[in-house]
Amino acid sequence: MVQLEAGMDRGGLTRRDFVARSLLAASVMPVGLLARIANKSPEIQPEEDWVRRARSQLPVTRESTYFQTGAYGPSPQPVIDEIAKRLAFQNRGPADPRFNKPMGEIEPDLRSHLAETFHVGPAGVALTHSTSEGISIAAWSLNWTEGDEVIISNQEHPSNVIPWYLLRDRYGLAIREINLDAGTSLLDEVRDKLSARTRMVSISHVSRNNGRRVRTEESADLARMLRARDIVYHIDGAQGPGCVPVNFHELGCDCYSTCGHKWLLGPKGTGAFFVREAALDRLQLSWAGAHSHADMDYEGSYTLLPSAARYEFGTRALSDFAGFRRAVSWMQEFGLERIHTRIQDLVAYAIDRTEQSDKLALTSPAAAEDRSGVFVMRLPDACDALTVYKSLSGDPKILTSPVRREGDLRLAIHFFNTEEEIDAAIEAIDAVC
Repeated sequence: MVQLEAGMDRGGLTRRDFVARSLLAASVMPVGLLARIANKSPEIQPEEDWVRRARSQLPVTRESTYFQTGAYGPSPQPVIDEIAKRLAFQNRGPADPRFNKPMGEIEPDLRSHLAETFHVGPAGVALTHSTSEGISIAAWSLNWTEGDEVIISNQEHPSNVIPWYLLRDRYGLAIREINLDAGTSLLDEVRDKLSARTRMVSISHVSRNNGRRVRTEESADLARMLRARDIVYHIDGAQGPGCVPVNFHELGCDCYSTCGHKWLLGPKGTGAFFVREAALDRLQLSWAGAHSHADMDYEGSYTLLPSAARYEFGTRALSDFAGFRRAVSWMQEFGLERIHTRIQDLVAYAIDRTEQSDKLALTSPAAAEDRSGVFVMRLPDACDALTVYKSLSGDPKILTSPVRREGDLRLAIHFFNTEEEIDAAIEAIDAVC
């Protein structure tokens, strides 16, 4: 049972009421369903051999029915082993050239691999520790003045909101918000908010709140419109790589922030910031340190690195970055295109199952070109998303997530999930509601 604070959960239920409601939910679930969603049941198996192989290397699949990749992706055993191996190797002599020289090859190798995989220029990759770090690099890269404007959307994570609040309070920045609910026009929404004071647009590639993805051609059109007005275009790609196809060059944006720990299934504390090389000098550093520079002296002279690596500095957790590299390679061993296709197929299945329910409705877009692995359903009015989340995560250990809009519940559906797991989740949600 999930621990609740001082007898009261955030939905306003007492501990006793919450336990009673959870037990009632279990009592109305069919016995066969409860047996089928027990995590060790052999019936929860994918049909595809390659998915079965992937699941065998993901410890999380033996612990729960996991639909929380949109928050924290579960790393496969080869990634865990790579981190442990590199950490043990490094600590045989962190300052010894026999060990620190091979460790020093990790970051340039990872930058090169990410550039090739996601179609970024060879000098356009900085290694960060999170999507949030990349967003802050972008947000603080301009010399803002009072009255300048930024455009964001109603679908943003706090990481793409809080930096703008800080800039608003410090420099008088004005924040304009567009509506990216399913069915709205990205270009029309942005065009309606543009003004002579707009200096940056920062929106999500894939919404954490409704699963809508910005189509590549939409993004390219927006990039051309913004570049003609000398407006910086940044994309929050936390839910992008590993979930939907990502071609940085074709998206057309100036910069793109992402992480290793969600859909790419890498270690926590890893990320990347992609930059169009022509925009490097415009996106100025707001914090820097050792390793940001190509050369310097103690008389006041310095030269920054000529690549996006200038946004990096300080001592790094190299074993984690090695794990990030291994995670991307592990995904590629199964085939990113095949992974994206399977995600689409599973989401299509989830849409069908949701539409069959007389209680649930669809919040995510239904069209294949607009949807992603972030699948969001609308619960009945009398059903609280936080209560459902808590009830399911306790027993039968189906991990879902409430999102921004009250009454919406998210299943982050990755390729290792199965139709049987989707069935179990939707039937359990039906029962609780």
